[in-house]
Formats: sequence, C-alpha cells, structure tokens
Amino acid sequence: MRRLIYLSLVTAILGLVVHVLIILLIPSFALKDAWAKIGLESGDGYFKLVEPKNIKDALLPMTDPAFQIAACRYDLADQPMRISASGDLRFWSVAVFDRNGRNIYSLNDRTSVDGALSLIIVNAVQMAQIRKDAPEEISDAILVEAARPKGFVLIRALQEDESWSGDVAKFLKEAVCEKYELTNPQIEEAS
Repeated sequence: MRRLIYLSLVTAILGLVVHVLIILLIPSFALKDAWAKIGLESGDGYFKLVEPKNIKDALLPMTDPAFQIAACRYDLADQPMRISASGDLRFWSVAVFDRNGRNIYSLNDRTSVDGALSLIIVNAVQMAQIRKDAPEEISDAILVEAARPKGFVLIRALQEDESWSGDVAKFLKEAVCEKYELTNPQIEEAS
C-alpha cells in the first residue's frame, strides 16, 4: 500500500512539473506559426516576398527552391480582402489559409480566368452583401468565403532558372493584397 501511495505521489509531482514547464514554454512557441511569422515580416494588407533562410529561421518550412513565394495576412473584421496579380509566367498558384494554417482555398493559373489572379476573400455576411448586389468590377473575381476572420495568402511562382527571376520578381512585387470596400446600397439610397 505504501508503494502505491508513494508511486501516486511521485506521478502527481512529475505531472505537475511537466504541466508547469509546458505553460512556461507556450510563449516561445506562440510566434512560431506561419501566420504570426508573416505578421512579423510584413504586417497585414500587403504582400511580402518570402526570402529563403536557413531551415531554423525559415518563415515557411519545406518550401520548394524552384518557387518564389509572397505572403500576405488578412483580417476580414471590417472589409473583404482583394487579391490580384497578372503577368505571363510559366506557372503560379495561390493558396488561402485560415489563422491556424488550414488551407481553405487554392487555385493556379490553369484554373483562373485568362491567367490573371482576381480573388476576394469574404466572411459570411460580406458574401451575402456581394451576392445581393455584386458590383460589375468584380464579376470575374473568385469569391472565397472564410469561416474565420483572420488568415494569410501565399502566392507561389515557378522560377525554373535565373532567366525567369525578373518576371517572377515583378509578378510577386506587383501582386495586390488590399481591403475591398463594399458599397452599401441602402446607405447610397438614403443619401
């Protein structure tokens, strides 16, 4: 019986020590996810080129060296986000992720309209507003409804060799990640 009590006490103390260590280590892991790292590098609302670094300090782990990458964080609390880019590249792809890094939508130049990227990320309320009265300017845009208000977008552009570096860099630097202002027809009618 003493052994059982002693073993239970040692187990409880060991469990307490492990839990305290985990709680103390949480802040060091909090800034190690992609969303937080992208925010440290670029903030919200514009694309930042993801520079290749050593594996320990990499913004995004396990990236393909044949691709150049740009990242942008978004927050749909106030307005939708508009993502757009155009250029004549061999291949590009875009992926939309939620705050936790889960892919919620992706497409590439083969599935886009005329090879141009035009994407609007919205929440459920914003989607209803757009569907009720869609402006003509976004008729070709792909609407992506995000269940969570925060997330990030990655654009990957294939750079097969150095001769493509200028075109790829231009495509990624000119990519747009901006708030898209919804017009409210009821407000305009009242004016």
